[in-house]
Amino acid sequence: MTDIKLSLDELTKAQAGLLQLGLYDGEVDGIYGKLTEAAFVQFANALSIDTILDANSQAITNSLLQIPAVVRHLLEILGQGDRLLQKFTNSQRIFVNMGQADSNHLGFLDRGVTGCAAGSMKSLPNRNFAPSPLLGHIPAYSTRLSTLPDGVNVVSYGEIAMLAGTQIRVRFRPYPNLGQIPNIENIGLEFLHESIQEACICIGSVVNGQMLARWIGKNPLRNSQFWSSTKILPLLYTICKANQAEPNQAISNCAVTDPSSKQQTRSFSELAQRICNYVDSEGMTSNSLAAMFKQFATPLELQNWLISLTGNNQLSFQGRYGEKPYIEQPVLLDVVGNSIIPPTKEPHRGDNLISAYDLTRVMSLVSWHRHIPPTNRLPYAQWHSLSNLINAMGQDTARYVDAAIAALGLQYFIGDPVVISKMGFGYSDQRKRSELTYTACIQFVDRLATSHDQPLPKFRSVNMTLRAALDLKDPDREALEIDSRMAATVTEILRRIVTEELI
Repeated sequence: MTDIKLSLDELTKAQAGLLQLGLYDGEVDGIYGKLTEAAFVQFANALSIDTILDANSQAITNSLLQIPAVVRHLLEILGQGDRLLQKFTNSQRIFVNMGQADSNHLGFLDRGVTGCAAGSMKSLPNRNFAPSPLLGHIPAYSTRLSTLPDGVNVVSYGEIAMLAGTQIRVRFRPYPNLGQIPNIENIGLEFLHESIQEACICIGSVVNGQMLARWIGKNPLRNSQFWSSTKILPLLYTICKANQAEPNQAISNCAVTDPSSKQQTRSFSELAQRICNYVDSEGMTSNSLAAMFKQFATPLELQNWLISLTGNNQLSFQGRYGEKPYIEQPVLLDVVGNSIIPPTKEPHRGDNLISAYDLTRVMSLVSWHRHIPPTNRLPYAQWHSLSNLINAMGQDTARYVDAAIAALGLQYFIGDPVVISKMGFGYSDQRKRSELTYTACIQFVDRLATSHDQPLPKFRSVNMTLRAALDLKDPDREALEIDSRMAATVTEILRRIVTEELI
C-alpha cells in the first residue's frame, strides 16, 4: 500500500464519490483499506482523454479531481509499474476496434488540434475526436511565454532544488552561449523504455529575471533522423533572415510567391500552419512546403546556421522531405511586395541527421527568447515574428500533452498552459523499423504544487525531444504501439515534473 496523504475529510469525500461511481462498495469511514485502495486504482486507470461518462458521473469525477490530495494520490498510483503504457495501449486498441484509428491515422499522433468530426474521413467514417482542450489557449501562447513568474503570486525552483523523496540536490546553470554545448547530465532518465533511443530534456528555473537551465539526456548528442520534427528549422531560419533584412517587419505580414508563375501568393502564417497541422490542399503538403522553405538557403548555409546555434559540429542537415519543393524558387515578400529573401538555385540533397539536443536547444531558443541574455538569443530574430511560429507549432497534429493532462487528472491544476510542438513519424527502409519523434515546449503554472510549506503555485517550463524506434517486423503494429509508447512517455515525464521526481 502506498503512503497515504489524504486527511480524514478528504478520504471520506473521495470514498463517497468512488461509491457513487460504482468503484467502491465499502463503508464511507475515512479508513484507507484494501477496498479503497482498489477503488483508487480503478479510478486512476479509468482516467482517459476520451472517457465518456453520463452527466452525473462526469460531475462526480470532476469533484474528485478538484481535491488536490486525491490527484496527488492518483499521480503516485499512475507512477507504479507500466500502468501508463497499459492505459494508452488499451485506449489505442479501443480506437482501432471502434473504427477511430488505424496505422495510417493514429490515436494520438494524428489527432489534430481541431479534432475530427464523424463522417469527415472516408477511410475511417467513425473517426470522431473532439477539438483539443488547448485550442482556445493558442492565441495566448506568445504572451504567456514572454511572462515570467513574479515570485509573489507564482514561484520558480530557484538556483538549487531537491528531487522529491530524495536528498539529491540539482543545480540550474546560466543558459549557454550560442554554439556552446551545455553540460548534459546522464542521470535522471533511467525510467525511459529502451525503445526511446534518444532524449534530451531541458528544465528552466527563473532566478533574478533570467532563465537558468538544467539539461539531462539519453544519448542526447547521437545524430539520427528526426523526420518531420526538423521542419521547424527552415521556418526558423526564414524568420531570422527576414528579421535581419527588416527588423521591424513582422513575419505575419510577409508572403511567399513564385515569380516565374501566376501561382497565388501565400502568407508565411498560412504555410507555417500547414506544415504543422498537415492540412493539405492544392498540392500544398507539409513535406513539399518544408522542402520549399529550405530553398531560402543553400544546404551548407542552413547546416552551418544550425551548427552555429547548437555547437554540434557533427550534424548533417542538407536533405529534403521526400517531395519536391512546392515552389522550387520561392521569394519572400514584405508587406509592400518587396523581395526580402531571394531563393537559392542549389537543391537540397543528402541527410537530415541531427541530435535530440539540437532540437531541444532550438525549442528553448524559441520558447525562452525573452528570458535569456540578448547575446545568447537567435541572431536577428524578433519576438513579433517568433510569435507567429509559436502559433503554428501550437497546431501540431500530435496531442500527447492533451492526453497526458487528462490521463493524470490534472485538468483543474494546470494554469496558463503552453504546448508548442512538432512531431515526426516514418518507416525507415534502411533500418527496417518504425520511428517516431516529438519535440516540444510545455509550460504552465502548477497549482497542485501548493502546500502548507509552499502556499504558492509553481512555474514549470520544460523543453524536450524524444525519438522512439520499434522493430516488430510488422509496420502496422509498430505504428500503433510506438504511438502508445510515446503518449505514455510524455505522460510519465509530465507526471514526474509535477511530482518533482524530475527537475
